[in-house]
Amino acid sequence: MLGYCTNVHSGASFNEVLSNIENFYKLICNQKGYNSGIGLWLSNQATLEADTLQLKETLLECNVEVSTMNGFPYSDFHSEVVQHRVYKPNWCDQERLAYTKRLATIFSQITSRKDVGISTLPLGWNRDSFCNEDAADSLQTCIDFLANLEDKTGICVHLDIETEPGCRLQLASELANFVNTNFGDDERTRRYLRVCHDTCHGAVMHEDIEEILLHYKNTGLQIGKVQLSNAIEVDFTSGDTSNKTRALSGMIEPRYLHQTTIHRNNNIEFYENLSEELLLNPTGLWRIHFHVPIHLQHFGELNTTQQDLIRAIPLLREAGATNWEVETYTWDVMPLDLRSGKRIDSITKELEWATSNISR
Repeated sequence: MLGYCTNVHSGASFNEVLSNIENFYKLICNQKGYNSGIGLWLSNQATLEADTLQLKETLLECNVEVSTMNGFPYSDFHSEVVQHRVYKPNWCDQERLAYTKRLATIFSQITSRKDVGISTLPLGWNRDSFCNEDAADSLQTCIDFLANLEDKTGICVHLDIETEPGCRLQLASELANFVNTNFGDDERTRRYLRVCHDTCHGAVMHEDIEEILLHYKNTGLQIGKVQLSNAIEVDFTSGDTSNKTRALSGMIEPRYLHQTTIHRNNNIEFYENLSEELLLNPTGLWRIHFHVPIHLQHFGELNTTQQDLIRAIPLLREAGATNWEVETYTWDVMPLDLRSGKRIDSITKELEWATSNISR
């Protein structure tokens, strides 16, 4: 099923979530031409305020179905500065576990499907001080909870780990190694612990999709969800660099981290955020973690990693991916002159593009 993640809209409270469903997703999901749902994001605050009966009734009244849930951002994802806060609490913190349990319980009460997933962060930010083993213990507790939840409800809610640049698990190989090291070949673990593959993140890290899928296959990890997303790509090896530098400078903003990799001299250099200092003498091929609309191959003077996305979709489909989510949450921080019409129009174009490419 295809969905659009609701974290593109601000709304940390439960009432704001209901308003977004009624005012945006009712229209989006009921347009002809494609069958889409939503990837529902509920903040920690919203889970504490949630009235699941009211949420279920609102979804039914609006003819909107929740395809997946996003359990990565814990607090307000649209505050003035998010940056490293989005990686807290990490998976060693009991608050992360409690939040995820609430999400799973809510999902089991509002869905008619028997197999649904919640994406989550890849343990935490890599430079933070915590132990992978402690995170694995917390995840094991969550797995036990999800197994008990399925026994009670008949619904398998799985947790889908989303690798991300700069995090403890930023590569498919690191995720595979973490699962093998801490959970061995346990089949029960792999029922409730799966992968959320974000195509932007893989592109930023210059991961080859065939190698990614091979790591998942060899580890017995199912793809619980694919997040369809484009990164920004800038080639400073040729052409007029001044216009590219000026355009890329316009993408610097304070709310989110925009992890950047530079491929030059046969090496890949990693920087945790795009900055003016980094742009002083640009060379090489740059990829920036800035989610831009997936239907665009060019973003003003800049390019996107759309070709990587086009190449990845059929391979992910062949590998068993069935849940797809568009996640262009950076709409509000894009330069005004690069926003393609109204937000709802851009969302519609992305869903149409995704539908066309998934069905090929």
